Amino acid sequence: MGRKYVLGLDLGKSLGVARVFTDGEIDAQTVRLEATIGARTVGVAGIVKRFAGPDCIGVCIEEPFSGQFSSVKALFPMLGAAILACELEGLPWSAVHLALLKRHATGKGNAKKHEMRATAQARWDVSLREDEADATWAGAYALDTLLFD
Repeated sequence: MGRKYVLGLDLGKSLGVARVFTDGEIDAQTVRLEATIGARTVGVAGIVKRFAGPDCIGVCIEEPFSGQFSSVKALFPMLGAAILACELEGLPWSAVHLALLKRHATGKGNAKKHEMRATAQARWDVSLREDEADATWAGAYALDTLLFD
């Protein structure tokens, strides 16, 4: 058995993917997905399958948000694909509202992206891209709040 972790996801054309380990370490990256909605949907399902191995204790996904329909119309199919992949892999999952993740990371629910990155830098001593920081905070939220215990 390896190290246990939560997989955090920040959905988008640039998919934030983070493994947040129970020992406090992180492994975050950005995965560029194809531009079409169908390709992004298939892509996110493949990411869950690839990263959600036997040591994964759950998947925490930042809920889709946006006032622009053009942005949201791709995110909801991606969310569905991520959830279906979790179910097929037998993994617990949770979708968490961004304001809750921001509050957890910074103390305020309306934090800006640079604040999310700054608090990630302070906690893990690593510089993360915006999508990586959000994915990492999703995983950290799940661990810190014992979401999957």
